[in-house]
Amino acid sequence: MKQNVGRNSEPLAADARNEHEQLILRLLADPTKREALEWLKDDKDGGKRTIGACATTQDSMKFVREIYDLGAEEVFAVNVHPRPKVAGERTGKLVVALPKNPKHRRAIFDWCKGHGDSLGFTPDPDHGEGHLFLLLD
Repeated sequence: MKQNVGRNSEPLAADARNEHEQLILRLLADPTKREALEWLKDDKDGGKRTIGACATTQDSMKFVREIYDLGAEEVFAVNVHPRPKVAGERTGKLVVALPKNPKHRRAIFDWCKGHGDSLGFTPDPDHGEGHLFLLLD
């Protein structure tokens, strides 16, 4: 049973909660799943590894570190695939293991809202979930 861990968390309908949990389980079972910073650093083939709209591996590492600095427990790169036309790999999907600390959770959700607003969409509010899916494509 999911707990409402933050005072600012909103209750989530059972159907939506179940759908979210199933999505997270599928993403975490992805055979390409790796801890994001490890994956970015482990570039043996000399190609570029990037996340979302980040142009370089360094930009991608900065992006992931920003999420960790906000309090994320772990950040996973999922659905990793070869870059088209050039050497390397990319993903536009991250799964963030959320902290229980309400201050850190709020910081992560505020950060997501800021990024969502700049891209023209509004991310979901905190519903007390354990993981957050970031679609960056």
